[in-house]
Amino acid sequence: MINNVERETLQSGEDVDAILKIALRQDHGSADELRLRLTRSAEELGISPEALAQAEKVYLAEGDRVREEQLLESKINRFMRAKRAGFASHLTSYLSTNITLHVIWYLSGKDFYWPGIVLAAWGIGLASHFVHSRQRATTHDHDFQRWVEMGEPGKYRVDGDDNDVNDWHRRKMRRHRGVTIGINIPEKRD
Repeated sequence: MINNVERETLQSGEDVDAILKIALRQDHGSADELRLRLTRSAEELGISPEALAQAEKVYLAEGDRVREEQLLESKINRFMRAKRAGFASHLTSYLSTNITLHVIWYLSGKDFYWPGIVLAAWGIGLASHFVHSRQRATTHDHDFQRWVEMGEPGKYRVDGDDNDVNDWHRRKMRRHRGVTIGINIPEKRD
């Protein structure tokens, strides 16, 4: 019975690799034991120490690249959540303000429908913000880079929408300790 199972499962070298990986995960041992196991396995397979060292460097470099990609993807996902939170805040302001304006209009006699002007004009900006908050960011995206520079705040708003952006800009300019009139002019030091 065992021989039939062995024959059915061991069809290729990939099967052997997969079984060995599972066995290593279950009984991995300490770092020194793993290093010794790796060296012995390489010797048994006829792999030179130089080739083993080169393969380990490639493996570690690939792992670093994958971790960097995962970190970047995680940042982009947080940025997208921040953009959506910024839109939700904008939508809340839009709804509460327009409800208030409609109540005032209703209580004041309902002559000219002036809340419609605010509703339409602000609605255009809100629709634009909705589209912008749903566009997937890339690492080259100016808004994403600025968000990272701002310390990855929980909400992200486009230029001119929020005092946080202006405060961030003022703090950034203060670091230069210069007069800003279109360009930075460094202060003279005595």
